[in-house]
Amino acid sequence: MNSDLIQLFAKTFGISEDKLLPDATLESLGLDSLAVIEFLFQIEDQFGIQIPDQANPPRTLAEMVQLIEPLLPAAKPVA
Repeated sequence: MNSDLIQLFAKTFGISEDKLLPDATLESLGLDSLAVIEFLFQIEDQFGIQIPDQANPPRTLAEMVQLIEPLLPAAKPVA
């Protein structure tokens, strides 16, 4: 999984990186649907990308990474 995304996720939600396993559900990590949407907006701003609207938002960390990773530029984010 993308280490930049995992680090940002851990920092944003105050979750230890060792708990961020690919099959971890976002709900089990304490995120509700609003937190997921806000995080996706944060990703868009930080990486300068546009994430397509999803009928079904990601349910697991792996699904979130699969949604975002192909859109990321090769360069580091502009933090």
